[in-house]
Amino acid sequence: MDKIKSIKLSITVTNIFLVLLLIFTVCLPWMVSWYVETMRRSASLAATVLVTCYPCTPFAAAALIFLRKLLKNVLQKGLLREENFSLMKKITVCCIIIAAITLIAGNFYFPFFLVSATFIFVALLLFSLRAALYVTVNE
Repeated sequence: MDKIKSIKLSITVTNIFLVLLLIFTVCLPWMVSWYVETMRRSASLAATVLVTCYPCTPFAAAALIFLRKLLKNVLQKGLLREENFSLMKKITVCCIIIAAITLIAGNFYFPFFLVSATFIFVALLLFSLRAALYVTVNE
């Protein structure tokens, strides 16, 4: 029973993050301009953040939607399904794309290197988990 509650909680948190991503996307220009003015940063920082975050947004949203679908599949059908392996691969690809975008942006604003490293780690973790589960199923 606790496992079912954990998965339902994960689905709820995923839905919350989707809503927060939408709010973040809409409010980003205001938040960035406020940050640049308050912290007395270069005006070019605002452009760098906007040019980095907006291309990442659809991939972040796709990853969250795939995660939501994966969790629902696990809840209804179990983990070891071919569709779930495909969803894990899609989430991994989204993480790699975000990592690549933020890696390039790190040349202009150092904290994006940390974001890139985080997404590379998540992609590696998912790739490894997917491979391990796939081997387990096909033995």
